[in-house]
Amino acid sequence: MKRIILAGLIGMVLTGCGDESSEKKVTEEMLLGEWNCKVSSQEAESRNGKLQDFGDPEFEENKYIFTKKDGKLFVSLSLYKEDLMPFNLEDIYKRPEYTEYDRQRTQKIKYLSKDSFSLNGTYTIIDKNNKPTSKFKEEYVCDRIKE
Repeated sequence: MKRIILAGLIGMVLTGCGDESSEKKVTEEMLLGEWNCKVSSQEAESRNGKLQDFGDPEFEENKYIFTKKDGKLFVSLSLYKEDLMPFNLEDIYKRPEYTEYDRQRTQKIKYLSKDSFSLNGTYTIIDKNNKPTSKFKEEYVCDRIKE
């Protein structure tokens, strides 16, 4: 389950999100270190060709580590430190919405303070006729772990 949550975070981050230019931005330097993230996720399924309302949220808490290697930013679950996944922050700010394969995605990363940020994402799985078959919503609220 932890790997699925990490994959969700990585998917959101690699796919892009929006940002207001007048707001402070999350930077790579800010992200370096260990973070405690509270994760809320919800799912809506399609029944009889109609997308239903989101179900009750599920909550969990995970620790993530952001590191740089060869000048590139990576993230991993603290339980799986060796499983580094690329984290392209620049792409997050450039692509707030897009469709890739069978998924439509929208995402946003938001600076809350020098020691906290949030990452919100929604992705909709679509069929070959571009009709939604299910929809997922995730919110990460992350606080820096201080030694």
